Amino acid sequence: MQDTAQASAYVRRLMREIEEIEARISDLSQEKAALQRQLTKAHWEASALKDVSRKNSGTRIMVEQRILDALREARKPLNSDALFSAAKRANFEIKPTTFRTYLLRLKEKGSIRPAGRRGLWALSEEIPPPQLDSE
Repeated sequence: MQDTAQASAYVRRLMREIEEIEARISDLSQEKAALQRQLTKAHWEASALKDVSRKNSGTRIMVEQRILDALREARKPLNSDALFSAAKRANFEIKPTTFRTYLLRLKEKGSIRPAGRRGLWALSEEIPPPQLDSE
């Protein structure tokens, strides 16, 4: 009988500890998301996007720029997965459908083009990186 009571108390203590850990994980996840939002805002300001009034516009510009930077750095066509990874560095919450919309926008602007097989992208021409003000 005493063994059963001890086992039951042990199980309750373990369950309580698991709940406490889950609460800490939730708090840390929220803190991480807040820090990532602050980092994104800092990137916007550093990228001279202070004048962008809509959050989505700033995010789109940063993601599109990151896609172009990845293609420039690679100096060869990249597949959509590699470009999606690059886009996630600009916006960790980007959804695949939104990413595909950004690729389509870049293609329609003439910045990128399909390169051979499906899902492979290249720069349309040498697009110079943006110059940031050095004030």
